[in-house]
Amino acid sequence: MKTLSTLFTIAFFSLTANLFASAPQKPDSVMVADTNRVDVMVLKLDKGQKGGHVVITDSQGEEVSKMTIKRKRMIIDFDKVNFGDYKVKVVKEGVELAAFHYSKTLVISDVVR
Repeated sequence: MKTLSTLFTIAFFSLTANLFASAPQKPDSVMVADTNRVDVMVLKLDKGQKGGHVVITDSQGEEVSKMTIKRKRMIIDFDKVNFGDYKVKVVKEGVELAAFHYSKTLVISDVVR
């Protein structure tokens, strides 16, 4: 009976250790944070990505902007750019870590007075 109790105790602790162990976060993960503003994109980056670049290109593939990553969070303001589709790429040492698409559209309301 004592060996059965010991066996259940070991099984319980090994099971709970697997459940509560957190998966390691990818070192090159990039997330887009939620914002209240429509024309702003906020990127959350890892410390290891400092020194990389955020490159913004338009729908024709022309480079609109290129910024060096200096902090863990970058704010990209699309307020003063033309309407259209844009691609935001995070690049470090020539390797593209992540790519996001942003579409700035003109909204015309149907209100007639």
